[in-house]
Amino acid sequence: MYRSPVYGVRPVPIGKIRPNEYNPNSVAPPEMRLLYDSIKCDGYTMPIVCFYDAEADMYDIVDGFHRYRIMLDNKDIYDREGGCIPVSVVDKPIDERMASTIR
Repeated sequence: MYRSPVYGVRPVPIGKIRPNEYNPNSVAPPEMRLLYDSIKCDGYTMPIVCFYDAEADMYDIVDGFHRYRIMLDNKDIYDREGGCIPVSVVDKPIDERMASTIR
């Protein structure tokens, strides 16, 4: 039986998460401020999506880079969340992860 990754959301220390190298996506400062305000008021309501690299014991971001940046750039969010961010893990080869990032 298939089980969607969202049912396995886990808190992951932000130091164990790394951005992917294939997504040049950028967000303008006003939108980043809105994202900060949203996370500040509502908390993290959506996990970031990562691939777990067991060899490196690291989580590579597939989707959610800006939610990750909010925690890195804002000590108040980092402290409130205890330095952990909610992560949903996908187990896909790199080409499928890249497609997921684009979608």
